[in-house]
Amino acid sequence: MISGNRLPGSVTDMTEGNAGELIMRFSIPLIFGNLFQQLYSIVDAVVVGQFVGVNALASIGCISWVCWLINAFLRDCANAFSISASVRIGNHNETGFRTIIANAILISIVLGWVVTSLLLGSVPFILKLLSVQPDVIHMTRQYLIVFILTIPIGLIYSVTTALLRAYGNSGITFLSMAISTIVNILLDLIFVICFHWGVMGAAVATWIAQLAAMLVALYAAFQEPIFHIHRKELCLDSILMEELFRLWSPMFFNSLIISCGGLFVEKHTNQIGPAFTAGIAACMKVFSVLESIIMAIQTGTSVFVGQNLGAGQYQRIRDGLIRIVKLGFAVIIVMISVVFLTQQWILPLFLSTGEPAAYQRAYAVASANTHILLLSMLLMTPMYLHRVTIQTLGFPEYAAYAGIMQLVMRVLTILIGPSLIGEYAYYIHDGMAWLVSLPIVAAPCYRYLKKQITACPSAR
Repeated sequence: MISGNRLPGSVTDMTEGNAGELIMRFSIPLIFGNLFQQLYSIVDAVVVGQFVGVNALASIGCISWVCWLINAFLRDCANAFSISASVRIGNHNETGFRTIIANAILISIVLGWVVTSLLLGSVPFILKLLSVQPDVIHMTRQYLIVFILTIPIGLIYSVTTALLRAYGNSGITFLSMAISTIVNILLDLIFVICFHWGVMGAAVATWIAQLAAMLVALYAAFQEPIFHIHRKELCLDSILMEELFRLWSPMFFNSLIISCGGLFVEKHTNQIGPAFTAGIAACMKVFSVLESIIMAIQTGTSVFVGQNLGAGQYQRIRDGLIRIVKLGFAVIIVMISVVFLTQQWILPLFLSTGEPAAYQRAYAVASANTHILLLSMLLMTPMYLHRVTIQTLGFPEYAAYAGIMQLVMRVLTILIGPSLIGEYAYYIHDGMAWLVSLPIVAAPCYRYLKKQITACPSAR
């Protein structure tokens, strides 16, 4: 059985010790793993933007919210498994943990191929829905098809690393992403620069890199005896399926609602023109690096809350949440300051100067959007941390309510904003969405924890 204050072959149990230090120590490998993951996304954008052109970067940027939704689907599936698994780790339930692993194997294989098949058949509809411009639609179609084909391996990778993290092994994310990043960079140079495959070359490089990450994660899982599942254990558990669906469905509904707002914005952005879209895409690459760091801390927070929820330590959850929110603020302020000081050198990396007019237009958009979006992350950071906490506590419906409000705010901002503040409406919609959703997820966290602490003094 899982016992003691250490998880076998991994990190210190999060039910004891300094909460902030534990979460950050656990999150550091995830941060580096996420940074590597963003690095190969950035390399794709730099190689495509510099060696293929501004339109090529726009062809990728004009479906960024579709890619976000696919990644959110993978992340939400992984988070549902991670929450259930971390609670069982917290109460030392090895049998329950193995049941989750067995179900994860079956669900990942079937769900990955079903979703892939459905999306491949929807590609023409997606391109039409987003008003993709005729001069980039061919490249966009190529990139989107290959990106969709990464779903099966991406789901296996995401769920495997989520279970390993719940078990205490956060280092695997860093290792797998480091290896896949090296693979992606090398293949980008070969496929795009040497073979002149353009956007398709970047997409294929990403697919192969994702495959490498999946293989590394599976190898790490096979090294842990608890992950050795016998054939007779491979059967779906209806009670667990219900639990996972109860956790996953509000999370994915939240992601779906958020993406609907993003897709609405993206459709209108695409109609402005490729140079504007390319500028937004360049900014989003910078933003994604900073966001990945906060999301790593968010993952560490989820594991911390899950383990302490399993141990019934509600006061510890509340104190840990307050501490990690403060640390999150400190981290994001430092990162914003660094980007503001260096953006004049960073943004041009994504934009080719081959077409001077398009370059100037794209750079102006990227610069203005970067300033506004990064400052808005002061709202995003606490929202992300409180949202994952209320989800892990077993109330994902609040995240869904927040998602609905984000959709409403994004739509209103784009419908009304351009007539009032012009193109700046396209830069502030994320900040407005985070502003309205923060109290929706933060307030119930403290209300529920206060209730549990009052009702169970021994759990303090």
